[in-house]
Amino acid sequence: MIPAWVLRCHRTYKLQIQAAATSTWVTNERPIGLIGIRRGSSSSSSSSSSSSSRNSKGCGCGSAVLRGGAGGSSAPRCSQTGGAVRPTIITMASSAAYDGVTGVSAMSVDATATATATAATAPLLWDEIVSVYDKAQAVGACSKTDTQVEVLRDPSLAIDFVVRVATALKAKPQGPPASQQAPGPTAALSPPPWRNPFLPPEPELFVRQLGAEHSLVLNKFNVVQHHVLVITREFRSQAEPLYGSDLVATLEVVRAMPSGGVAFYNCGPNSGRSQPHKHLQVVPLPFTDGQSPLAPVHPLVEEAAAAAAAAPLQPLHLRRLPYRCFAVLLPPDSTNPEQLESAFSELLQLCYPGYVYEPSPLLHEGPPRDTVTAAAVATGSVSYNVLLTRSWMMLVPRSAERCGPLALNSLAFAGTMLVRSDDELDYVRQTGPMEILRRIGEPW
Repeated sequence: MIPAWVLRCHRTYKLQIQAAATSTWVTNERPIGLIGIRRGSSSSSSSSSSSSSRNSKGCGCGSAVLRGGAGGSSAPRCSQTGGAVRPTIITMASSAAYDGVTGVSAMSVDATATATATAATAPLLWDEIVSVYDKAQAVGACSKTDTQVEVLRDPSLAIDFVVRVATALKAKPQGPPASQQAPGPTAALSPPPWRNPFLPPEPELFVRQLGAEHSLVLNKFNVVQHHVLVITREFRSQAEPLYGSDLVATLEVVRAMPSGGVAFYNCGPNSGRSQPHKHLQVVPLPFTDGQSPLAPVHPLVEEAAAAAAAAPLQPLHLRRLPYRCFAVLLPPDSTNPEQLESAFSELLQLCYPGYVYEPSPLLHEGPPRDTVTAAAVATGSVSYNVLLTRSWMMLVPRSAERCGPLALNSLAFAGTMLVRSDDELDYVRQTGPMEILRRIGEPW
């Protein structure tokens, strides 16, 4: 019998089965019911399922495995002892692989099934990213622009900024400009149609699904290898705040990268966003060869945490920076969506006290179909950048998207900038990276 365990996710139960000699996947979106082990609900009846619980192989004592929360919010625990359980991962196979799993056939397992045990799946996820990236590069489905790297040191804070110079950068398609307004009495009768590049994503760029709500795809136009996007599987606005499921799915990717990564979210008209469809981006660390596998701003987060004797998830004010910036340390291996969402909300309230996100009324009509509506639903009333690493989360409110000739997104606040000409590089040298960030951030 193949051991199996069931994760109760936000809307679906997901099962993943690993057969020794296969990596093929099948799909089916229907929820999976009881499969030889009890579902992860604290209110589940133990007496009615005791027989199947004893037959499960989720842990050494043979009892059921309980698990709950969106996207895998906690480590699986033994229902009898409370001890940690080493989960069994399932990748798809022929129907023979399921012979010993109660109630499962090859047709009932789907590609929405995702790996949820970080220790076991991280190498698998990273291997998938590398494999899909190499294939996409080979067939021209994604384009990497070569860059030259220059490191500029900020003497006041001892931060080494990595500046990438891409003079031949291929312009990536932009979303509808934020200046476009919602349809009105004088609007064109037929505004240009808008094609969502994420629904569906290009098959050559698709890596895998992440839980019930997200997919992982390659960034089509990239300047660093293995730049990926965590996208929502249904249209959601880039003006939305981040929710627990967004953060859990993204942390899975960040932690799968060999040296960790930096995830970032550009929200609002001044944030550097380029697409209306909700997505986070993840790039591997380090930002350049020879650098520590930490974001250049990492020491400032550690310093603020030490000075405040901060516990994980306690908000920090990074007052050494010349712009408003707030962060929290993350508990090791945290995958609790409620905790992560609460921490994010606290930081957002520090950025914009009293702010409440109000979805555009245009979303009541469904996903946008034209450029005018797409721009309107993603504009938002506030602008901020989010950074997420293995060990901390940071929010920075924005006052402007541009500084001189530069248009900057979240990564600038992590310690790396992209310039498209020698003139732009000279501007960064003369102005200084930290002064540029001061001008596009908000003052204390």
